[in-house]
Amino acid sequence: MKAVIFDRDGVILDSESTNIKSAVKTFLELGIKIKDNEKNLVIGRHPADYKEFFLKNYDFSYEKFIKIQKRIYHKLLESTPLFHKTISLIKKLHKLKIPLALTTSAGFDSTSKVLKKSDLENVFNVIITSANCSKRKPDPEPYRVTAEKLNLNPVDCVAIEDSQIGVESAKNAGMKCIALPNEYTRDQDFSRADVVVDSADKINFELLNKL
Repeated sequence: MKAVIFDRDGVILDSESTNIKSAVKTFLELGIKIKDNEKNLVIGRHPADYKEFFLKNYDFSYEKFIKIQKRIYHKLLESTPLFHKTISLIKKLHKLKIPLALTTSAGFDSTSKVLKKSDLENVFNVIITSANCSKRKPDPEPYRVTAEKLNLNPVDCVAIEDSQIGVESAKNAGMKCIALPNEYTRDQDFSRADVVVDSADKINFELLNKL
C-alpha cells in the first residue's frame, strides 16, 4: 500500500441524506413527488447519472432541475454532519506521511466547502472531482486518473468507499477497496470489496498494509 484514496459523500461527509433531500425538494418545486423506491437511485450518484430514469418517467426540464437542485444542495450542505472517525483516520495517515487522495463524483465548488468544513484543506496530495473526468463512478476513470496523478500503479492504492458503485469503480481500476457502508448503503452488494468494516476506527495502518 503506497496511497489511500477516500471517497467524499458517505465517507467523509454524511451527505447521502442531503443528496436525497435535495433531489426530493427539487422535484417538489417542479410539481413532482417521486416514489420512495426511486430515492435509492439518487444514492451515490451525480444527477446526470439518474436523469435518464426520471426524464423517462416524469415531465420536467433537466436544466431547470439542475439549477434548483444546486441551490438547495449547497444550502443543505451547510448543516450536513461529518464523519469524524473518518476525518481522524485521514489525519492519522497524514501524520504518517502516507500519500492521500480524494476521489469524488461531486463538483469542485462543493468539495472545497467540504474540505474547509472538515479541516482537511491541506491534507490530500491529489483531489479528483467531476471536473477532472469525463465519466463518473462506477466507471473506473476517476480512480485511474487519481492513480496517474499520484504517479502510482492502481494496484498499490487502497480506496475507501461507502457504496457499491464506488467499490465497482475502484476495483475496475485495479485497486484494493475497503467498503465502509452507512445507513443508506449497508444493504448494497459489497461482495467485490476486499474488506467491509462498519466503522472508520476499524481501519488502521496494519489493515491497509495487509491488503
